[in-house]
Amino acid sequence: MGKIILEGIEVIARIGLLEEEQYAPQDLRVSLEITYDFETIRESDEISSGVDYRELISSVRTFCSSYDGKTLERFAHLLAIRLKNDFPIHHVKLSVDKPRYTKKLGLREIRVEVER
Repeated sequence: MGKIILEGIEVIARIGLLEEEQYAPQDLRVSLEITYDFETIRESDEISSGVDYRELISSVRTFCSSYDGKTLERFAHLLAIRLKNDFPIHHVKLSVDKPRYTKKLGLREIRVEVER
C-alpha cells in the first residue's frame, strides 16, 4: 500500500446554510489522503498502472462545480464516496476547509474531515 496526499485543492462550490451562501458560490479547499496498492505502478513505472493525481484533482473540481447543498458534512461524505467509486483506491481521508466565515466567527479555520 501507498498514499497520495493532495493538500489544499482550490475549488468553488455552492454550499451553505445562510441565504447569501445559497446564491453565491464560495471558495473551499479540499485535501485528500488516498491509500491504494502501489505494487503494479511500482513495477511498471506507468501512470496507467496507478492513480493519476491530476485525474483526482479534476474529479474533485467537477464534483464541486456541480454541487448545491447546505452542509460541509454531506459535501465531504458524497465527495469521498464519489472518489472511492471512480478510482481504484482502498481508503480516502478527505477534509474540506471553508475560509469565508472564519473571521466573521472569530475562528482560524473551519474544517470537516471524513474517512471512507
